[in-house]
Amino acid sequence: MHKKFSINEVRTLSSTILIVLLLCCPIAVSDREYELSETEESIEIELDYINYQDLFKRIAHIESRHNYNVANKSKTVGKYQAGKASLLEFGYTEEQVQAIYDSFDTVYTSKGHPRYHFDINTFPPEDQERFIRWYMHKMEKVYLKEAIEKYVGTTINNVYITRAGILNASMLGFNNVIKFLESNGEINYTPKKGYSVQNRLAQFERTEIIS
Repeated sequence: MHKKFSINEVRTLSSTILIVLLLCCPIAVSDREYELSETEESIEIELDYINYQDLFKRIAHIESRHNYNVANKSKTVGKYQAGKASLLEFGYTEEQVQAIYDSFDTVYTSKGHPRYHFDINTFPPEDQERFIRWYMHKMEKVYLKEAIEKYVGTTINNVYITRAGILNASMLGFNNVIKFLESNGEINYTPKKGYSVQNRLAQFERTEIIS
């Protein structure tokens, strides 16, 4: 048996429903607006754009302060601190690499700290500049291609990931960059002296390469 409502009862019920809706809707709209503003703030990143030559200059400053003849104890050499495996892949022979190492000279500072140099005739400046162009192309188009496509534009450990940052970090070895990215920053390779992978990414988190 259906109950019949009077006109006054219907009006009262309608008013009650309307009040409930008015009370609920602003909260829902407010929450939604807050979510959108938070999302927009997280992706609005202002970037400075540089070309590859500028990237190389900044990496040279980090690696060697632009010196062509410096080396270190781990046997990385030159303006961009090239290691043996990279030199061999670049096209140098075992004999050529050994000639670089044989030319090492050690000078000690007034505080007794060793400073290593090598004969740049064994790895001349023109080859070093050719090396960094080759190395970055190899990193970007082969070894770190998938990582660049997947992670550029994301944020890990509060560091915004850029292509320039990934290429800068690749100077520590592309495998170390991949480990950092895939572990969401939990695996962060750090040399005994120098910057970690995360540091190298952070150095370029507001900088990108002109496509």
